[in-house]
This record gives sequence, structure tokens and C-alpha cells, in this order.
Amino acid sequence: MDWCLKTAVAAIERMVHRWVSGVRMLDLLFFTGLVLIPFSMGPTARYAVAVAIILASVRLLKKQGSWSCLTLLFFSVPFVSLLLWNICALISIAFSPEPMYSIRAYFSEFFLNSLLFTSLSLCSAFSPSPPVAWRPIIKWANAVFLLSYLGMMLYWTLFPHNLILGDSNLINRFISDRSDIIFEFGRACELFHGVSHTSLYLALMIAFWSVSPWPAAWENISFMILDFFTLFTTTRRGAIMASVLGVLFSMKICRKRVASAIFPMAIVLLMVSSTLLYSGIGRHFVRENWHLIEKGQLDKAKRLGGSIPLRISTYWEFSSEIISDPLRPRGLGRKLIEKYWPGLVERAGLQHGHNTFLNQAFYLGVQGAMALLSLVVGQFCMFYRAMKRDPSGEDGQMMKVAIVFMIIYWLTNMFSDGFRHDSATLYWLFTGLATGRAFFVIQKENLPPFSCIQGRVTGQTGRR
Repeated sequence: MDWCLKTAVAAIERMVHRWVSGVRMLDLLFFTGLVLIPFSMGPTARYAVAVAIILASVRLLKKQGSWSCLTLLFFSVPFVSLLLWNICALISIAFSPEPMYSIRAYFSEFFLNSLLFTSLSLCSAFSPSPPVAWRPIIKWANAVFLLSYLGMMLYWTLFPHNLILGDSNLINRFISDRSDIIFEFGRACELFHGVSHTSLYLALMIAFWSVSPWPAAWENISFMILDFFTLFTTTRRGAIMASVLGVLFSMKICRKRVASAIFPMAIVLLMVSSTLLYSGIGRHFVRENWHLIEKGQLDKAKRLGGSIPLRISTYWEFSSEIISDPLRPRGLGRKLIEKYWPGLVERAGLQHGHNTFLNQAFYLGVQGAMALLSLVVGQFCMFYRAMKRDPSGEDGQMMKVAIVFMIIYWLTNMFSDGFRHDSATLYWLFTGLATGRAFFVIQKENLPPFSCIQGRVTGQTGRR
């Protein structure tokens, strides 16, 4: 009996050791991070998961041995740009009217995410295969989110007089019937982060299903329809347009005849059915007085409300403020804008620039926004080159997902600033993994990963 007990304990210890020290622990943490991101659980959970992923990646990296191309990776465009972006952020703290607040913003938004991106990239770049089982992880994370989000929405719809976990102020202000529940749920339900973060979370899921292989077409179609339905209920027009463009681009890089027929039909069918089922939903998507906008009376249209005239005014006022002193940082943190630039907020009509690069230029100076843009372009180029080298393999599929995700993510952030908090962590989490795999593919072909065109300039095409 004692021998059996000792054998069982030893087996459990070996299993736990594999989970804690090996790839499976990283799988578990990666899945946990993806599941927690859309939920409103405060920053502590995000920090804890990010630190755990960093530690697990470093521990796994120590076991991988050869780091012969480490210098080449660190001198690639994404990593050089990341370093410059962090330097600009540190410099901006000295110009902040509240340095301590900006220091906290730096460590939560810049430093921790940069470590997460770097550790995942290194772990992924020097592994012979992806260190994370990313396909099933994304699929199951998507399933958990849809069950939670649509399940809670269904409960609100069936029991409109008992809206649990809801913001009473938003409910009293915006919700008067069941159709309002469908399209205001993302704002009023306190279980989730809000429609802006939800739409960016769905960007990864839509990108994943749009490029997935089609042996089980019903699964792809089902998840795509549910993801697009959820996206439509957020009424985020910029995110919807960006997602449609991303799916259209996925058809080109994947060359799917079935997808090219099914996806547009599914989207159109969803929009038409939504319009037929819920009368009067146009007010959730058209929030401006277009007659005044067509006449050029933007000030009057702005006073009546609606995001388009407000954004036009905001882009103009924030751009003018930045151009007046383009290289001067103003400190990190969105709250500083309303507190120390009240005149700008009053003229603009919105509390921040509602564009990621515009906000980055305001916080860090134009040099900071250019560093971030260089990082994004460098990542896109690496993904594209790696996809061309391995179009049908596991890494090639990841590159396709990363490319479509970046298109949807950054097009959405042209009309809002979702590149913060959990949505920023989502970006660094997945693109960190993809950047490492892109470097692995490019380095395997003996190509310099510095830019898209360097192979042509040096004559190294990587073709055998």
C-alpha cells in the first residue's frame, strides 16, 4: 500500500513539475491571459498573468540552449523601435505635470508590456516549434468569451427587470426596451471592459477564424457569425469596417474560394436579419445629423452630438496643439489632458485624441508616435516575409493571423485609442509570440530580419 501511494505521489509530482517548468505551464498562462482580458477584473489580474508569463518564458528560454542569433534579433526593426519608444516614454515623464502619475502609467503600459513582448519573442524565436499551442488556446478562449458575453446578454433580454452586474446610471439613461439591451449591453454591463476593448478583443478572434483551414467549415462559420454578431452589438462602426476589410484581405492571402463566397454572405445576412428583427435600431448606428454635416455646419452638428463631428473637431484641435510644439512631450496618462489642458478638451469636445498615434504624439512628442509606427511597420514586414517563406506551415498560418489581426487592430485604433490597458496587453501577447516565430522562419532561411526590402538590396532572397 505504501509503495502504491509513493508511486502515485511521485507521478503527480512529475506531472506538476512538467506543468510548472515546461511548455504546458506557458499554455495554461497564455490561455488564462486570453480568457481574462475581456473581463473587467481590475489591473491586478492582468499584471499577475503578465509577470507569470514573463517568468515562464524566461525559464523555458534557459532550457533552449543556442542563442546564436540573439544580437540579430535585438537589432531588428521591431526591437530597436520598441527601445526608442520606451526611451521617449521615459523622457516624457520629466515633462509631466504629475511625474508620479506618469511613472505609474509607464510601468503599467510600457515597461511591463515591453517585457512581456520581449520574453515571448525570445522564447518563440529560439524554439524549434511554437512554445504555445496557440490554435486550441484561441479557439477555447473565444468559446469562453462568447458563452459569457452572449449568455449574459440573453439573460438581460429575457429578464429586463433584473439586470444583474449592470451600471444603473447607463441602464436608466440608454435602455428602454429589449432592442436597447442588445445594443447597449456592452456599455452597461460591468462584467466586461466596454465596447472599445471588446471590439479589439474580437479583432484577434475574427482574424483567427478568417485564415483557419476549412476541413470543419461549420466551426469556422459558426464562430465567425457569432463573433460578427457580437461585434455588431457593440455598434463600433470603425471596428466593424476594419473587421470587414481584414476579412477581405484574408481572402487574398489565403486564396480561399469558399471563404470568398461564405464570409460576405454571412455578414450581409447578419446585418439584414438584425435590421428585420429589431425595428428602429438605426439610431444605434447613425448618431449624427448628416444634413448638417453635408452642409458643412460642423459646429452645429457637434452641439447636437454624434461621434463624427466630434472626432473631426478633436482631430483638428489636437493636431493643432501638437504641431505648435511637435517634439515636446506632455507626460503619460489620459487623465492629465482633462486636468491640465481643459481649454483643449472644451474646444475639441472629447477628452483625448481618439486616435492612437495622435495620442502618442501628444504624450511623447511626434518622435514617440514615429517610433511606435516604425515598430508596427517592422512587425508587419517580418510577418509578411515569414508568411511568404512558409505559406502553408504552422508558422505561416500564425503569420496570416497576425497580419489580419494587425490590420483590424490598427484600423480600429485610427478612430479610437484602444491601445492601452488590457487591449494593449492583448496586442503584445499575440504579436510577441508571432514576432519570435517570424524571426525563426527568416533566420532559418539565412535572411536578415531588419526590413522587408533588405533581402532585395543585399541580394539575399532566401530562395533555394
